[in-house]
Amino acid sequence: MDNKPEEKKEKVPLGQIVFDEIFLLFLLSLIISLAIYNIWGMMEITRLPVFTP
Repeated sequence: MDNKPEEKKEKVPLGQIVFDEIFLLFLLSLIISLAIYNIWGMMEITRLPVFTP
């Protein structure tokens, strides 16, 4: 019989998975930046004065 210690499989945190995969990190950065710029743009549009001729 082998008396090797059993290897415990630790759960990998989500942050480590994202930082280990470069394309996943790139995709996440695109999603965050697009969301921020869209929200910022919508806020700017709602702050424009109403033009009435």
